[in-house]
Order: sequence, then C-alpha cells, then structure tokens
Amino acid sequence: MLKKITDSQGNTYVLQIEFQVADEPKMVYRMAEYYVMLESKYEIPVEQYVIYLGAAKPKMPTQLDSEWMKFKFRLISFADIDYHLFLRSARPEEVVLGVLADFKEDSPEKALQQIVQRIEETAIGDFPLKRYFKQLGVLAQLRKLEKKLKDITMDSISKFVSQERDVAYMIGFDKGEEKGEEKAEIRFVKNLLGKMSLTVEQIADIAGVSVEFVKSFQQDNR
Repeated sequence: MLKKITDSQGNTYVLQIEFQVADEPKMVYRMAEYYVMLESKYEIPVEQYVIYLGAAKPKMPTQLDSEWMKFKFRLISFADIDYHLFLRSARPEEVVLGVLADFKEDSPEKALQQIVQRIEETAIGDFPLKRYFKQLGVLAQLRKLEKKLKDITMDSISKFVSQERDVAYMIGFDKGEEKGEEKAEIRFVKNLLGKMSLTVEQIADIAGVSVEFVKSFQQDNR
C-alpha cells in the first residue's frame, strides 16, 4: 500500500506498508529496492513498514550494513502486540485484528470469546456483524483457530441472527462437500426470500451469489 502523507507537523512523505505472512529472509533487499524506486520517482522522503501477520516471531533481517550501503525498515509483528489493545477499540474492523495478536496469559478460547463479544458490542446491525465475523474467520485461519472460533461464534450470535437465516453459512465457516455447500446456498437464499423483505439484489449481495441465482428460486417463495 502506498499513500502520500502530510502529518500534523506539516511533513510530507510516501508511506509504504507491506503485509507479509511468510517470514521472507530476503525481505530487506526487496524493501531496499522499493525505497530507491519510490524516492527516485516522487523525490520526497519514504517511510516503510512491514506488517508481519505470521504466528511465529519473524527472523527476517531488517537492515543492511555493508561498506557501501546502510539501510533499514520498520517491522511490526502482530504476534508481539497485546490483543487487549484491539479490544479497547470502538471500531469492529480493528477489534477483528485482535485474533492475530498476543493472547498473553489468556487461553485461545477466552481470547476469542472476548473478541467476539467486543465485535458484537461495536458492530451496528446484523449485516455488518455478519461481515466482521467473516473477516474474523479468515484471519483465524492464520492462527489455526477456525474450529474453536466456529463453536464460539455459533453460540454467541444466535441472539443476533435468526437460525432460519443459516448462521453457519453466513459466517462462512462450513467447509463441507461441494453438494453440501450448494444446498446451504439454496437454503440460505430461500430463507431470505421467504422471511425478509429484501430486494433480489440485496439478497444476492448478502448471500454472495448472482442475481440470476436468486431469481431462479424467487417463484418458489411466492
């Protein structure tokens, strides 16, 4: 990600953020190449950050110190950040990131319960809640916590989203056979058609399917 930033002190610079899952041993050379290209192109200072999302402590070198070149970049590892920092946020999209942070003395189950509870407290409406749980599910896979999260989430949001709307499918955790997934899609769409006053376009957007797919079942619910 590249942004041109002017901070509160009036300093203008290029901000480069790289998101990294793999512990890349040659990352320092890549960042050095980016730095030279960006400063050459824009002719203003460059600030670089690598945001590491892996679970283990990264071992990638962050600086070069040779006779003719000295270079370094900033490395931020989510696994070193206290997850309570994210729990204190009032923005659910930030709370979700707590799943990648350090749970400290808390068990994964306790930490996940607190993250889920905080998302419930900060997300406004069922549809945003569904979206943030989907995001949480994707990030949880980076920590191999998707199975623990599934059980916690299913119990937790039952009071927010009716069972008729197929919660398991909505939050995107079920990884069953292709036929099972297809049946879940059909059941979900039919339930939305029969239970809620939504347009075909809205249902397609919520279910993640095409408008034509929804229309093919519309007649059955009239």
